[in-house]
This record gives sequence, C-alpha cells and structure tokens, in this order.
Amino acid sequence: MADQEKPSTTDRQAAPENLSAFLELLIADMNGIPRGKTIEAGSYDTNELPHLAAGIFFQTLTGEYPDTMTLYNAKDEDLLLKPDWSTYRRVPWRDGDHAQLICETLDKSGRPCPFDPRNVLKRVLARYAEEDLEPVIAPELEFYLIKPVTDPTLPIEIAQGVDQHRDFGGETYCIDALDKFSGFLDELRAMCTATDIQLAAIVHEMGPAQIELNVAHGPALELADQLFLLKRTVKACALLHRVTATFMAKPLADRAGSGLHLHSSLYRDGKNVFELDSGQAPLALRQFIGGLQQYLPDAFSLVSPNINSYKRFAPCLGAPTNLQWGYDNRTTGFRVPYGPDGSGRVENRVAGADANPYLIVAAHLACGLLGILQGLDASEALETDASELSSDLPENLSQALNRLEASDGMIEILGKPYVEAFISVKRHELQRASEDINPWERKFLGSLV
Repeated sequence: MADQEKPSTTDRQAAPENLSAFLELLIADMNGIPRGKTIEAGSYDTNELPHLAAGIFFQTLTGEYPDTMTLYNAKDEDLLLKPDWSTYRRVPWRDGDHAQLICETLDKSGRPCPFDPRNVLKRVLARYAEEDLEPVIAPELEFYLIKPVTDPTLPIEIAQGVDQHRDFGGETYCIDALDKFSGFLDELRAMCTATDIQLAAIVHEMGPAQIELNVAHGPALELADQLFLLKRTVKACALLHRVTATFMAKPLADRAGSGLHLHSSLYRDGKNVFELDSGQAPLALRQFIGGLQQYLPDAFSLVSPNINSYKRFAPCLGAPTNLQWGYDNRTTGFRVPYGPDGSGRVENRVAGADANPYLIVAAHLACGLLGILQGLDASEALETDASELSSDLPENLSQALNRLEASDGMIEILGKPYVEAFISVKRHELQRASEDINPWERKFLGSLV
C-alpha cells in the first residue's frame, strides 16, 4: 500500500513564464467548496510556501468546527500550499490579471495532509499504480439555474431565460430549450475554453432550466481537477448573468434531482482492461462492478454527502434506487453503455451533483479496486426496469455515516484520519440541521398544534 506518511515526490510542472499579477491558490474542503487565498505573483517564493489554516478541512457548511479537530489539530496549525502548476489557468470572469491554480497541501514536515480530499484521491490512485493500472474517467454534471435566493424560507424559483422566457420542464434533450439560456451557455463555453476545461457536450435535462455538462475523458486526477474548477466556473458565469447555479441534489420537490454521473475505464500498458468481448463485460469489469455493489453502500456518504442528497432517490425521476447493473440500462445504478468493444466502461449513476469532485472519484475507484483485488463478481446483468425493485441504498445520511464508520475496507484504503474527520464534520452538520425549525414545521405545526 502507498504510505500516506512519506513526503510527496510528485514531479509537477514548473511555474509558467509571464505569471498573472495575482494568483488564486485553491484547495477543496470536505464539501468541495473552493478555499484558499489570493497572493501577488511577485510575492511567491519557492523557498517559503504560502500558508493556510489546516482547520479549513474541519469546517462544516455552517462555518463551525467539530470536536474531532481537537484530536487532530488542537493548536489550529498551518499547512503549506504547494502550487500544482499543471493546474494553472486564467480566471476569465475577473477584472484584472488573475490566474487560479490548485495546490497540494503539505504539513510542516512536507508530508501530504491526510484531510485533503485531493490527497485522498491521490492515495487511491497510488494503490492503482501498484497494480500497474491507470483509471480513466469522464464526468457528467447536472445543475439547475435558479433565481438568486434572497429568502431561504421560500421555495426555490427557476431562473428565466433570454427575454424572460420561462422553462417548464419536460424538455429533456431539447435543443430549442437550451436557446433560452444561450447567453449563459455561450459565455460558459468560452470560459471553459479559456480555462482548459474540455467540455464534450451540453444537454438540457429533465427539469426546467436543468443542464448537464459532459467533460471529455482523461486521467482521474486531471479530470477531478477539471470537475472542481468546472463547478466554480459555472457558478461564476451564472453570477455574471444574474442567476444562480445550484448543484443541490434535490432543489425542487416535484422535479428530477441533479446527478454527477461518472464513466470509468481502466488501462494497463495502454490497453483498456474493460474492453468488451462481443458486447459482454470481461472479468475485470465484472469484478469492478462487483466492488461497487459490495462497497458503495459503505462509501455512500462520500457520494451523497448531505441531508438533501437522499431526497434525490425518488421513483420515476431519473435517479437509480438500487445498485443493480445492466447493459445500456439507465434504470440501474451502474450501466455499461452501448458502443464499440474497445470503449468498454461502466457509468456510475448513483452520486449526486452535490458530491465533492475528489471524493466521488476516490470512492468510486476505491470500491472498484477492492472488487478487483478481492475477486468479487457482479450480479447478473439486469434486463428489466430496476426501478420496480426494492431499494438497497442507505435511507439517510446518518445511516450512510454509520456504514462508513464500520467499514474496515474504506478506512484502510481512504485513511483512518480522513474518515474520522469527514464523519465528524458531517455529524456536526446533521446535529445543526436537527436543531433548525424548517418550513414544514412552521407551516403545519405553527398554528395547527
């Protein structure tokens, strides 16, 4: 197993010439929210890396810190930000000369910070490298365009399009429906080109003003970086157009939720080991799917990380409700798409759009690798409608966290410090949510009881 305690020896590109005047140094926190700082490029010194409070990885959505922080970071110490220059990109929505880049996080001894979701993914990828395997992924990200939320007690409202045109849903894959948001989408394409995010397709999804972005396939870490930056770019572009982009898994009660589908294949010596045999899955692919079926319930809180995430799994609204698999079967949790044998891959349709990009990739690949290493075989491919079957998913975030806490396999492959920190952050958020008085309570209990 790759030793998380060894100093990082990753060879990254050197800083480019003619740096932008200002550098936005980015990391992803537990929830995938971009954190960091902006520095003047002239102040950057390779002999004195920028610092950031390590406690950022323990911060909850409400800005608080759970008790576990006192176990791992009692002094609220600093970590070091080592720029990964391969991620250097311009910031096209900023006035002035700004660039952004993702940083590797190190402790003061130069070791990778174990609480950084990106380092967790790198830990999983190191396990693949030990098997001479290279994962290749392609994400599909869904989101809604909504009116800015000025009163959180009121229902979310769908954004209006060009010339106040409204979108009412039922326009799945409709090209004309995309035209209602042409200004936003045209600028988003230009921003993605400027930031080297490889969009492969744009699709109108099931819900009103719901859009899906497909990213071209590539190496797992590189694509996770692109996905992290894509979310930031979408939000920034929406802000310029006076709307809000939400990656909330279930923003509208009666409409489809937003997923984050992940296609993956696996290469050894340049050959796709998931290559189909006359349309049938080879042993390696079946074992990978078997690992997903066996272990994804243990890792479910990583791909469905919020209370709202579990409302997405509603029947007849496009989200899978179990962990079946099938050939070109969109009703299953795991789908082997139709195509040439050489493009053999599996699509994980379970995760929500609210998942941390690094954690969905890490969890997906960790489960699949355990399936290969343990020789697990998938169930029989399902040829019928999987939504007619009972659900085998955790029902809520509390159940999912209990599964993760009891999973020796996930703790070993992701790292015990990270798992403990993640669980503590999420349980703290659950506690705060349980203390809140929600609109349903105010509506039905405020005057009736």
